[in-house]
Amino acid sequence: MFKFLRSPYLINFFQSFIGLSAISLSLGFSVLAQNIPVTQNKLSSQEEVDLKQGQVILKGQQGEYKGQVIASGNLDVAWEVLTDYENFQNFLPNITSSRIVDNEGNQTIFEQVSQVDLWLFAEQFTVQIAAKETQPQKIDFQIVKGDLEQLQGTWQLQEVTSRQILITHSVKVQPQSSIEKPFFFGIYEASLEATLEAIAQEIANRSQNDQT
Repeated sequence: MFKFLRSPYLINFFQSFIGLSAISLSLGFSVLAQNIPVTQNKLSSQEEVDLKQGQVILKGQQGEYKGQVIASGNLDVAWEVLTDYENFQNFLPNITSSRIVDNEGNQTIFEQVSQVDLWLFAEQFTVQIAAKETQPQKIDFQIVKGDLEQLQGTWQLQEVTSRQILITHSVKVQPQSSIEKPFFFGIYEASLEATLEAIAQEIANRSQNDQT
């Protein structure tokens, strides 16, 4: 049981916990994600209601996902949260530390450490992530170092009203082996939902603090 939970595919997943790629990348960022083919299914009437009520909507399967959530706040605060690389440990699940390694214009590499409790064990994993920012609405990302076959995607922000921001996260991910893909994808999907919830909550918290 413990051997299965501690498999390299589960470890690789947690190394890229917030959905941000394990493709070798130079500091030139020449291969950052541009057009990611993620499911574009329209929302049902009930999903539209759930989204407006602040729930996370996650669509897709087998490594191609699109997640959405509406946060209470303004565009500037939402952008501040998504690019607050050195404070991810304060509001994102399982992140114990995060720091900027390199920054040049709108291109940033940051390193983060994740800690995962696997039943009786706790493991720490370090990963470097490259992000290309198009302020104030889009971030393309890939992991500089890692063992996944593929993980790349985008974060996008859109004003719904002056006090509501639609957050859309598109990602394409594949482990190196097909042996444990169902298990891998199940955990990854749950992590995406938790991450979107945490980001929306942080935006709401900071926006409320700005008003006090």
